[in-house]
Amino acid sequence: MTEFIGQQRIKQVLGMSIEAARKRGEPLDHTLFSAPPGLGKTSLAHIIARELGVNLRVTSGPAIERAGDLAAIVSDLDQGDVLFIDEIHRLARVVEEILYPAMEDFELNIVVGKGPGARSMKLAVKPFTMVGATTRSGLLSSPLRDRFGQHYHLDFYGHGELTQIIQRSAHLLDVRIEQDGAAEVGARARGTPRIATGCCGGCATLLKSMPHQW
Repeated sequence: MTEFIGQQRIKQVLGMSIEAARKRGEPLDHTLFSAPPGLGKTSLAHIIARELGVNLRVTSGPAIERAGDLAAIVSDLDQGDVLFIDEIHRLARVVEEILYPAMEDFELNIVVGKGPGARSMKLAVKPFTMVGATTRSGLLSSPLRDRFGQHYHLDFYGHGELTQIIQRSAHLLDVRIEQDGAAEVGARARGTPRIATGCCGGCATLLKSMPHQW
């Protein structure tokens, strides 16, 4: 968590929640992140799984087309695992209906058969943590939103934070960058780490493709 730059309030509250979950020996409360693209929602989901010492399963709302797809994913989770659904507001309504009891009671209501012979089966699943990410929180249905115990809205980053992110990315890419250069890139990144690191990665690729004397 300490390696994640920015979002200090969220890091503090989320860190306390993770520590409390570890001490209780229980999964973390279902967590919802809302923010424009590129502010770190996916990174925070990876950090949550790493801090808890569990596996992370990543998917997206549009990728889950049928209720059976979600049932297969959830039933395959181990105790305490994190399921991350990006763009969760784009889940189909029929998929949401399966998700409610899975999040609330850790069970799946599966309909077997069709027509008059159809019957409902309850399938217990191992307790897990749902982490949802959305760029449009207003499109989330109220029943789905209410099942998240923690809601976080990520803010845009300041120039100083973006400068640190760029310097860290340059270090990981083994590219030398001056403080002033990192600050200039950060000032033009529109408060978004994804833009800043994209610029840094592009510069690194360009430099490495140049003749050695450059």
